[in-house]
Amino acid sequence: MKKKNSSFRLDLILIFVVILLGPATGLLISKTNILDKYKFLNFLRPEVNVFEKGYFSKKHEIVFSSTKALDLEVLLNQIKLSYLEINSLEDLANFRLLTLPKDLSSIEPVSRRKNIFLSSILPLVVEANLNILEDRKKLCKAIKVNNYQLKDEIAKKYFIDLSKIEEISIDTTLKRIVDIVPVSLVMAQAAVESGWGTSRFALEGNALFGQWTWDKSKGIEPQNASDTKAAVRKFETLNDSIVAYMINLNTHKAYSSMRSKRKRDCDQNNLISGYELANWMGNYAITRDEYIKTLRLVIKKNKLDLLDSLI
Repeated sequence: MKKKNSSFRLDLILIFVVILLGPATGLLISKTNILDKYKFLNFLRPEVNVFEKGYFSKKHEIVFSSTKALDLEVLLNQIKLSYLEINSLEDLANFRLLTLPKDLSSIEPVSRRKNIFLSSILPLVVEANLNILEDRKKLCKAIKVNNYQLKDEIAKKYFIDLSKIEEISIDTTLKRIVDIVPVSLVMAQAAVESGWGTSRFALEGNALFGQWTWDKSKGIEPQNASDTKAAVRKFETLNDSIVAYMINLNTHKAYSSMRSKRKRDCDQNNLISGYELANWMGNYAITRDEYIKTLRLVIKKNKLDLLDSLI
């Protein structure tokens, strides 16, 4: 009873301070649960001003973070961002979610929770792929004019040492590495690896893809891990997690067969679908074939394959 009473007294003190100092304190307590406990204080909750969809451009980037899933859902509705309704890049709001809301698992039904998660990360996935596509365009130009310096500059960005590659293989190697990952495959892996954005690693470390690190200062230690030296790598933002995942797929030797299947020449625009490429992602999890089946099921069941045509 003492703990409850002391907690109640603390809340009363905070309410008194809020009333005394005014609405500006709403910015501070909006990060606590006081506004949720005492509904009459909702007038202090900061409002989010959103551009009308027709005014969106690269200059109007919306950067957002909230501890409340409902706040995120309201904003997604305001900017008309639903992954099921995006048919082209022109339909996609310039939206950047920094972190996932801590109470995402409380959203019901599950289909609604999945929609929030997939819609939120879609712009980040597209942006990361567009950046890779820009690198690929530069690479193809460098190959065309045989500009070794530009090739080397791009290679270093992907942690590749050209001096260790035979000269005759440089162009082929770089073309396999510097390429986008189908949107549907990225989205499906993010969903599976993060428990649709509700895992401890996703919420505490923005880790969407369960990437490992052997530097514990850079990760979160899993419970009952078979390797006590390993930790799940943590990131400052969700975007950092997605970029690191794409670098991992594009460079790690475990995914060389995936890159071989994805390979295309500079004059080829068509990319293999995420549904098909998932067949070469068995090395990502110890369950291998079952993991592949899960990815393909997630892609089909949630109509993620329709997103591959965005890029």
